[in-house]
Amino acid sequence: MTACPRPQKARYATQIAAETAAARVALGTGLPMRPYECSCTWWHLPKSPAEVIPEPGEASQSSIERLDSIPDIDFRNVVASDVRGAGDRDERAALRHPRNLKRWQRQLGELTHDIEKQLADRKADKTSTAGLWRTRALDYRDRIALRASECRRRRSEAHVELMKRGDARRRDAELAAARGATAKELRKEAGELAVHRLIAAHRDEFERYIVEEYQAFGLTIPDRFEKWTRQDGTAATGPTPPPDACTCARCSHNPTSTTTHREDAA
Repeated sequence: MTACPRPQKARYATQIAAETAAARVALGTGLPMRPYECSCTWWHLPKSPAEVIPEPGEASQSSIERLDSIPDIDFRNVVASDVRGAGDRDERAALRHPRNLKRWQRQLGELTHDIEKQLADRKADKTSTAGLWRTRALDYRDRIALRASECRRRRSEAHVELMKRGDARRRDAELAAARGATAKELRKEAGELAVHRLIAAHRDEFERYIVEEYQAFGLTIPDRFEKWTRQDGTAATGPTPPPDACTCARCSHNPTSTTTHREDAA
């Protein structure tokens, strides 16, 4: 077991115990705390309230793809900024996308190695300046550990989700094979059936739209759609009302009608 870098901190054996302690702190201060797993395998509470971590769903596709393709030195700068709680929020969200998790974990490992080496190199320095630097360095190492713990959790969640999707794909393939088709063919058939049901439920409206589109292209309107055309050849908005019926917007339920209301209408 690795020696605890902060032995003066309260320690908790499990995440649940640490979260319970964090909840007690939040009740007294009103500030949320996010426990982290230390390199010594115990759980601690941070010195500062929990920050609002961006979620991968907030990331734009362009940022996700950019982080996936930029050089390591640029990616490392994004990781280092995130450790400090700084940087562009869109990039920080993209950092947590499943496509970038493995690379993020590797860079966090390199940051940890670098800070550990610096601490070892300056271990013999007992000056006050070195003491102040060591305090900041230890705080930075704690922040890296916090990010590393988050990254491991997200990778685990992404793996579980990937397994679920794999199970769903296999199940779909088995159902399709039982019908003598592929999953893609079966999904296409389901979509076509849904379209047919939608048309059947709105047949009149669908055929009226067909007439309008035929006319827009200057095509000859099929006989079965003639009921949706007026004598002047333009598309009708629906069945023609009786001659003694009022066709104002309110009576005809047509908000585009400009006809004045008729009090004598039937």
